[in-house]
Amino acid sequence: MPRAIGHVTVAAVGRLRERHWQTVQDDYARRLGRYTDFQLVEVKDVVGRALPDAVATAREGEQLLAAGRGARLVLMSATGREMTSPELAAWLQGQLESYGRLAFLVGGPVGFDPATVAAADEQLALSRLTFPHELARVVLLEQLYRAFTILHGEPYHK
Repeated sequence: MPRAIGHVTVAAVGRLRERHWQTVQDDYARRLGRYTDFQLVEVKDVVGRALPDAVATAREGEQLLAAGRGARLVLMSATGREMTSPELAAWLQGQLESYGRLAFLVGGPVGFDPATVAAADEQLALSRLTFPHELARVVLLEQLYRAFTILHGEPYHK
């Protein structure tokens, strides 16, 4: 199977603590590695550690931006652009052809600080609904996997 061009990073705040989330995340990360140079980066969560939320999200944002350095930054936000799965596949192909490296940033429970939002090149939404950050991460991985199967004409997407 031909590998897609480019490199995809998903940078997310915190580690998944529940085994079921970790298992699903690992499965999709493995699957994505068949299509592209894929990397999952978990940055240290600092919200709730005796710091004001604004300071904590700024520190998390610095880590997310560092993880995505050199890539086109795509912030996952409820206010971002929504797409269907086929639209995401076409968008993904175009982005990888144009920029080569994409980094999807997934915030923690209280979201992103203004500097991280301002640094993003684009914002995408999984839905207008609000998801727990663990679920949002797993849904993003699944949708990226689905997009690659669409691009390769595989039967996963029906």
